[in-house]
Amino acid sequence: MNIFKIKHLFIATIAVASMFFSSCNEEKVPTFTVNGKITNGKDKMLYLSNIGLKSITVIDSVKLKEDGSFEFKQPRPECYDFYFIAMTGKKPITFAIDSTETVTINSDAEKFAEEYTVEGNEESKAIQELDELQAALQSQVNSMLESKSSAIIKTRNDIYTLIGEFKENVVKQYIAPNPGKASAYYALTMSLNGEPLFQYLNNRIDSKCFAAVATNLKVRFPNAKRTKFLSKIAQEGMKSTRPQKTRTVEVEESDITTTGLFDIDLPGVNGENIKLSSLAGKVVLLDFTIYEDANISSRNIDLRTIYNKYKDKGFEIYQVSFDPREHFWQQSASNLPWTCVRDGKGAVSPNIALYNIQVLPTFYLINRQNEIVLRDYQITDLEKEIKKLLKE
Repeated sequence: MNIFKIKHLFIATIAVASMFFSSCNEEKVPTFTVNGKITNGKDKMLYLSNIGLKSITVIDSVKLKEDGSFEFKQPRPECYDFYFIAMTGKKPITFAIDSTETVTINSDAEKFAEEYTVEGNEESKAIQELDELQAALQSQVNSMLESKSSAIIKTRNDIYTLIGEFKENVVKQYIAPNPGKASAYYALTMSLNGEPLFQYLNNRIDSKCFAAVATNLKVRFPNAKRTKFLSKIAQEGMKSTRPQKTRTVEVEESDITTTGLFDIDLPGVNGENIKLSSLAGKVVLLDFTIYEDANISSRNIDLRTIYNKYKDKGFEIYQVSFDPREHFWQQSASNLPWTCVRDGKGAVSPNIALYNIQVLPTFYLINRQNEIVLRDYQITDLEKEIKKLLKE
C-alpha cells in the first residue's frame, strides 16, 4: 500500500503505546508543533498519525484538556510530509508539514473534519479545500449511481465526464501553477470510491502531472525517500503513456469477414484462441478495455446487469483487454461470464488502428449479420439499442 491508496485509512481503535521522544532529543532535533482546541472534547483521546509511503503510523496521542486544547511536537520531516489528527469514529483532519512551523487546528468534537480551521501552513489550507472538493465529487457520483435511470452506460459516461472536469479543475488550480507545493503532491493522491483519480500508468496528462511534481521534488529534496518514490512512479508513467510511432497496418484478406468486419483472433482465459467472427448470428458488444483502469470494475458490474438480462436472447459480449500483466488479466477475467480475450501487443496492437481506438474503454455494437452498427459515442441508451437489434 502507499499514499495513493491509504490517504483516509485509519483504525481509530488502535491503542497507542508510549512513543514520545525524550526532552533531550527534542532539544537537539528540530521539531514542528501541532496545537489547537477541539471544543466539547474534554478527556477525549486525540491521535496524531503520519501518512507514510507504505503505511499510516500512529506517532503520538494526547487526552484533550478541559477546554479541549492539545499540543503535539514531533521531529521535522526530511521533506514536506503529510499527517492527520483523528478521534475515534470521526474522519481525520489531514495537514502538511514542511519544516519547523506551528500548525494550529481548531474544531468541534462533533463536527471535527466536517468543519475546522487551520492556521500556520498555507498548504494545509489548500489540502482542506481539496478534501472538500473531493467530498463534493463523491456525493455527486453517489447520487448519479443511485438514480433509477435505465441508461446505465450513459450514466457511467456522465460520471467519467464529471471526473474529467474535476481533474482538469484540480490541475489548473492546484498542480500546474506550482507543482513544487505539497498540495500539488496531495492532489495526486485523491481518490473516488477508494480508487485513485489520477492514473499515471494509462493517462498521459496524469503522468505529466506526476512528472512535474517529481521534478520539483528533486530540486527541493533530492535525497528524500518521497522524492525517489514519486520519481520512480513518474518514470513508469511517462514510459507507459509514451505515444507510439505511426505505422502502416497490413491486414490479411482472411482477417476481413464477408461483411467487411475486421476479425479478431485472440487467446481467452484458458489459452485457446476465440475469434470474434465465431459469434456471428448474435448481437455482440465488442468492448475494448483495460482492467487496471480504476473505473472498469464498476463498469463491468453494469455490463453484467445487461448481459444477464439478454444472454439467453442472443446477446454476447466480446471483451478485448489490453492489460500488460497477463496474470492480473486472467484473475480479473476468470470471474466474468462473457467472452474475454487479451491482446498482449497492447498499444502497438493492429487492433488499435483497425478499430480507431482513441481512448479506453470504448465499444461497438454488432448486429446478427456480423455488421458494426453503432459506436459508444452514438449511443445514449445501450440497453434500448441492444433490445432493438435482438428483435431484428
